[in-house]
Amino acid sequence: MKKSLNICVVGPSLTMGGMERASINLSSLLHESGHQITHFTVLRQKHFFELPSGIRLIEPENFNIKSLSIFKTMLWIRKDVRLIKPDCIIVFNKFYAALVSIALLFTDSKIIISERSSPLYNWPLKFKVINKIAFMLNAPTGVICQTKIATEYQRKYYSSKSLMKTIPNILRDVNTFSDIRREKFVLGVGRLDEDLKGIDRLIEAFSEIKDKEWKLVLAGNDEKAQFLKDQVSDLNISDRVSFLGPIKNIDVQYAKAGIFVIPSRSEGFPNALVEAMAAGLPCISFDFVAGPRDIIENNVNGIIVENDNIEKMANAIDDLIENEDKRNQLSIEAIKIKDWLSSAHIKQSYEDFIEKCIAS
Repeated sequence: MKKSLNICVVGPSLTMGGMERASINLSSLLHESGHQITHFTVLRQKHFFELPSGIRLIEPENFNIKSLSIFKTMLWIRKDVRLIKPDCIIVFNKFYAALVSIALLFTDSKIIISERSSPLYNWPLKFKVINKIAFMLNAPTGVICQTKIATEYQRKYYSSKSLMKTIPNILRDVNTFSDIRREKFVLGVGRLDEDLKGIDRLIEAFSEIKDKEWKLVLAGNDEKAQFLKDQVSDLNISDRVSFLGPIKNIDVQYAKAGIFVIPSRSEGFPNALVEAMAAGLPCISFDFVAGPRDIIENNVNGIIVENDNIEKMANAIDDLIENEDKRNQLSIEAIKIKDWLSSAHIKQSYEDFIEKCIAS
């Protein structure tokens, strides 16, 4: 990019989550490239992540703490963005982008939406209506999707005037801890209480594996996941399953685990999967929409299992447990994901698209 730009990035918050991490990663990367970055969070929540110094953080003052105030949010966004006068605004999430679009009606703001939801996600009716009205009144300049499937789907949703681009998530630097040896456990990562993450499917599959020596370790927010602990108890595998809760240094678990499984029902982009691959973990994924087929070449750098087939997932886990050579070969290939999702490669894709949107 020819010059330093003034860019606003709008994300949900700085609490734990994939979209939160992705928005922070983008702000950090653009900041490192010399751009002036202002990072907005729509919600004011307890910080899990930190922004690098030099990035201006703007959060709601005395609102959007326990619930989202749509009207206050739009007034606040309009006031602050008009003061900042950015060259463009990148908004994570369709609904937040709809609020920004309405807030910035009758301005010349260049709005770029980073679509995060799975193409199959069914928005509640209220949000559907707001989204549709917002983009009819103020279509985004550009739309970024994370997978090819999502791009084709969103191309039908947005105005033909909106530029479209497929850009996967930036892969953060994953510490591989060469001094840590792998242990005999299967790792699952994510918001454990979120149905779309499919942790219940992983627990069920693990209960059916033949090997009784390996354990299952689940990392992620489990405050509202008592139903999963009850499931573990009902399946009589409590002595083989551990709930770690939310942990900041997930890379240690990536380094220690023997196998990684992503059992999601749906994803915008499976961040945990690419991080596990970058850590050299042999990975197994259900064939959900969207992401695995953009990332995994089956039986080369990972394993893809027929979606919702618990028996086949259990068999795939058993196969890797029994076959150390296969685990090692998948590990060698998986770590190559670092080249495809390198920050330099993704940064260039973002900057090229931003430049195109500004010029449009």
